[in-house]
Amino acid sequence: MKKVLTLIAAVAIALFSFSALGVGADSEDQYYSVVLKNNAKVEQFKGDLALTNAEIVYEVPEIGYYQVKGVAEDLNQIKGFKSVQAASSSLSWELPELQEIEFDGDLSGDLLDESGLESTPAYWDIQWDIQRITENGASYEEHTGSHDTVVAVIDTGINPNHVDLAPNLLPGSKNFVPAGGFQGTEPSETGDPDNYIDLHGHGSHVSGSIAGAGTGIAGVAPDLGLRAYRVFGTGSAESAWIYKAMIAAADDGSDVLSMSLGGWDLFGQTFVKDENGKWVNAGNDVADYVAYKRAAKYAEDKGAVVVVAAGNDGLDLSNNNEVMDYLNAEYGDENIEFRGTAKTVPAQLSNVINVSATGPNDVLAIYSNYGAGQIDITAPGGDRALLQQYIDEGKEDEYYDNLLYYNEFALSTGNESPTEYYFSIGTSMATPKVSAVAGLIIDQNNGDLSPAQVKRELLKDAVDEVKGQERKLFGNGHLNALKAVQ
Repeated sequence: MKKVLTLIAAVAIALFSFSALGVGADSEDQYYSVVLKNNAKVEQFKGDLALTNAEIVYEVPEIGYYQVKGVAEDLNQIKGFKSVQAASSSLSWELPELQEIEFDGDLSGDLLDESGLESTPAYWDIQWDIQRITENGASYEEHTGSHDTVVAVIDTGINPNHVDLAPNLLPGSKNFVPAGGFQGTEPSETGDPDNYIDLHGHGSHVSGSIAGAGTGIAGVAPDLGLRAYRVFGTGSAESAWIYKAMIAAADDGSDVLSMSLGGWDLFGQTFVKDENGKWVNAGNDVADYVAYKRAAKYAEDKGAVVVVAAGNDGLDLSNNNEVMDYLNAEYGDENIEFRGTAKTVPAQLSNVINVSATGPNDVLAIYSNYGAGQIDITAPGGDRALLQQYIDEGKEDEYYDNLLYYNEFALSTGNESPTEYYFSIGTSMATPKVSAVAGLIIDQNNGDLSPAQVKRELLKDAVDEVKGQERKLFGNGHLNALKAVQ
């Protein structure tokens, strides 16, 4: 009945795994991110690149981004091109890990009427997180959204046959995992752009929190439109695929980009020990950061609001010493050391909405990142504080036997069947709820608001406000859908 995946640092969120950053042998092919000074430099760049042994393997021309494969000497040459603003080793993303508990409840509730939530979803009693945001469903009486407004879920895909997802899944979902998957390691990936099926569960879960239609569970906005943009297969992903998905979602007219993923970009330097034990500068991640900024700006210029997860490292994002100590402890070793500064992206970009997570009773979740001036808003993402207490006391079985996770973890839709639901936690589970309320604001205003206006209304009128030191944890306050639509 229960399935728990034990995590170390992150809960239900994608993490950057620091790439080799030039650590491998000079003769080994590696993947590099290149951003051009402007799009007028494309032909000059391609001409110069032809003089090297490197080749373009993926491109996002809308933001002047090109991923190339070559050896270390190729990167050194590319950095010298007059057309290039920044070049560095590409960052890859690990598949989102989940702390997951299966749910085997009977599906026995009444179905929705077309006009909205006129009857209670089967599992409403254990949707404590959605109850908190909607004030026990009161917001549904005001507005539940419509298919005129679309939330793009950039994630692992979606379960198109789920009873709570299919009613709101609109045409146009896409896949950005190329043939062969991550660096040719996933032969089952064909590169079919229409194959947006969720192989993992993460994307289906967050989609249910946005627009679960109300059969088993209700989302925050149970009548909003959904589209899935799959950027993960069964393994890691390239950051290039995520940029491409952001561009496509914006071009498709999506109103909100919901991105329950994130990781670290290093602005200082990575140092590695060579064969003589000498520390050698191996570069940083600036090129990927520039590309991310451009992709977010592109989406904003197209009228889309970008909502992102703060991350699950339990860190004060405003404390660089704490961040760097964490990165060295988590990713460094006796031969790799990170120095300088780092940011989690896209969470710390200036033009996105950064979401921290709470558990029951509006308490910051023990895993959630936070930080003065870093968090915009908070929402329930579930917690594991009580679970940890029971583990520490040697009573973990009692926690599960008494179903205590019903009131601590967040329930939503799964990917394995039309009626699968499971419990999970993370800033991944908080982010889609904010995306949903942003969608409600847009829908209620007939799409006439700019992204800046949506953000302003969200942070001013759609929160239970906090002040003083609490802003370090919760930004402008706790998400409240009823206040947003009244």
